Amino acid sequence: MNKTLCALVLLLGGALVLAFGSAGAPNASPTSPSIVAKRRLVNQTAPIPTTTIFTPANDGVYRLSVYATLTKSDSSSQSYWYFTLAWTDDAGPENAQSLYEQNGSSAPGQFQLWWAGLSGGLVTIVEAKAGTPITYTMSQAEGPDSSAYNLYYVLEQIE
Repeated sequence: MNKTLCALVLLLGGALVLAFGSAGAPNASPTSPSIVAKRRLVNQTAPIPTTTIFTPANDGVYRLSVYATLTKSDSSSQSYWYFTLAWTDDAGPENAQSLYEQNGSSAPGQFQLWWAGLSGGLVTIVEAKAGTPITYTMSQAEGPDSSAYNLYYVLEQIE
């Protein structure tokens, strides 16, 4: 009886491992995020009005990577360049105003995360509703001036 019970437990356990894998989850091939949009804008000297990055066909989770750099400064400038992101999620319209910025009179270099004072690229994740665009704006306060910038972005669907 004990041998029969042990054999049954082993067979059942083996069947579960085959069906669900060692972590108890269904076997699935890992997938990489899909790039759904990317853009490279160089030598920009003017604001960019609200521009659609991507309009999802289905609800999903997206990761946006943005990098901007001031390529030409204007020493007499009092302006600031601002990158703003907007989308619609389960709660409704969302807007991350002035998410990423740089002063027009700064030495050429990376934009900064205004709330943290950190240089480098911006990576943010949003949940976007089907049929509603993910958009951005590059605005300039206290301009125009003779400064210039480059803007690069990649949008990936991660779910």
